[in-house]
Amino acid sequence: MVSPGPKGKKRGRKRGVFMITVDEDRCTLCGTCVSVCVRRILQKGKGSVEILDPSLCLLCGHCKAVCPADAFRFTEGNDQFLPVPPRRELPPAAAFFRFLRRRRSLRIYQDRPVEKAKLKMLIEAGRYAPTGSNRQACEYVVVSGRKALDRVCTLAIRSLQRQGKAIRDSIAESSRKKKPLAEEIASRQTLPDVWDRIAGKWKEGVDQLLHHAPALVVVHMKKGLATTPEIDGAIASTQMVLLAETLGLGTCYIGFLIWAVEDSGEVRKFLGIPEDHKALVAFTVGYPGVAFLRLVARKPARVHWVGDFEG
Repeated sequence: MVSPGPKGKKRGRKRGVFMITVDEDRCTLCGTCVSVCVRRILQKGKGSVEILDPSLCLLCGHCKAVCPADAFRFTEGNDQFLPVPPRRELPPAAAFFRFLRRRRSLRIYQDRPVEKAKLKMLIEAGRYAPTGSNRQACEYVVVSGRKALDRVCTLAIRSLQRQGKAIRDSIAESSRKKKPLAEEIASRQTLPDVWDRIAGKWKEGVDQLLHHAPALVVVHMKKGLATTPEIDGAIASTQMVLLAETLGLGTCYIGFLIWAVEDSGEVRKFLGIPEDHKALVAFTVGYPGVAFLRLVARKPARVHWVGDFEG
């Protein structure tokens, strides 16, 4: 543990170029930060809270977020620690649940561009999403404009058809050898026909991949940087598409595009996604060209309850 500085001075702990400091004059030794520290690296000292092992710090910000005296200082992002909105500003649970059900996969868009300011707001929603071990490794590609989006479609469809041929070849080989299909192939055996239909429609000028959307977002991440990359990407994109609803925008997840990015160097290069990155989630964005009038049905949840419950 680094020895404390003179009374009244700020004691800092570095992690790379990132510095967290505790202001002794502000710290009241209430201990709240100690109790919420995930890595248990804070302890009460003589004059203020001390940081035991800075290398274990997640930089999650819990300590500063709960400190009544605001004694913690961060060299990066300190100005983002704003007051938590009062509970009265939260929507009632029933209304929020209806909002969650309101969001639909939108495949009919107005021929109208999405303002860059709104797209930036979506990125911010992803940026503040929780991530495993607070790695904050999500990166984003935003595509707008018909020319660029059409190029994405052309390259992606080419990749999907190539993958479809490989699936058909695997099916034929299994048939010749009278062997059961590998699980991965069995789950994808209907996709070559789907991709051929998409390709055929694209030749006719109909976009059944990106649905003529005016904007596209791809979430990607450097491999090996995150502990839970797929989960992180899913959470970030969920926050983004929900915020889109409040901005009058609709969205649709495009899983086939992720397959294309992972298969095709051309798609990857056009989108500017490095080779050592993994594409996680893609979704289209635009103003709705159709209105949904009803919430839709879903299968009952399959739940196994364990333990004791009340209420």
